[in-house]
Amino acid sequence: MDFETLKLFLHIASTGSFSRAALLSDVTQSTASKRILSLELALGHRLFDRNGRGARLTEPGRQLVGLAETMVGDAENLRDTLHTQLLQPQGLVRIGIQASIAWPLVMRLHTQVRRQFPLVRMQVSEGPTRTIVEAMQDGRIDIAVVSEWGQEQLPQVQPLFTSRLLLVGAANDPLTSRASIPLAKMAGLPLILSPIPNGPRVMLEESSRIAGISLNVVLEAHSIHMIKRMVREGAGYTVTLKASVFEEVQQGCLSVAQIKSPSLEQKFFMSVTNLRKSSGATAAVARLMRELSLEVPGVRAVCEMLPNDLAS
Repeated sequence: MDFETLKLFLHIASTGSFSRAALLSDVTQSTASKRILSLELALGHRLFDRNGRGARLTEPGRQLVGLAETMVGDAENLRDTLHTQLLQPQGLVRIGIQASIAWPLVMRLHTQVRRQFPLVRMQVSEGPTRTIVEAMQDGRIDIAVVSEWGQEQLPQVQPLFTSRLLLVGAANDPLTSRASIPLAKMAGLPLILSPIPNGPRVMLEESSRIAGISLNVVLEAHSIHMIKRMVREGAGYTVTLKASVFEEVQQGCLSVAQIKSPSLEQKFFMSVTNLRKSSGATAAVARLMRELSLEVPGVRAVCEMLPNDLAS
């Protein structure tokens, strides 16, 4: 049984003629007769009484008409719905993103999704790399934005951008009011950092170990917002990306210095789920994510060389 045969059946039922129905279905009359015979054999009932004046529905045939109309209608609606959704993505897209690069990227993404894809809804959750990786593996999110410490465990990974790490201090702090600071000068500074396996923390620990520098971590916190507030109040320094503190620096609440000798750069990647189909909505949001990520302050495409300063 197939939908073309059901449509042929409906044509015969409405015209009362195999020959006219064959013309409507663009098949020969012989083919039409064979298809209806196959349908009758499959259902175990005669659907038409055939005579010299045409074809009349039997009782099973009359009962099949309503069912066939519903099935054919649903099939055609499915085609139209799919076509519409491909033209206009819709549905829920769940995003997991590290807090250090969530702002202003999420705001720009939200603005463009509302403008270009009004039928798409986003659900955004912040978290450390490990939490986001687990959520993607469990099918709880559709798009993940993580650092290089989590990307190898995820499906459909593509690079987004690279950003340098900065030493962040309170406004007008003498160390972070200068353009740069050597890593060696950070020895002994009171640091407020995210716990391992946070990406910048791992990078800072490895670079310090290689350089023979002892870090003085006085407080660990999972919340970038709490860390920034503590630094703002003069409780210590932190190390993070420019995007994380761009607004506070612009407002004069925090100051930053580029870490040098060596410079520390963190790469970010996007992963798109292969477990959940979402009628084009996930692909549309992922495309916007790629485009908008390079508009975040202080980031560059992974494949590009980074500038010598962070003025832009």
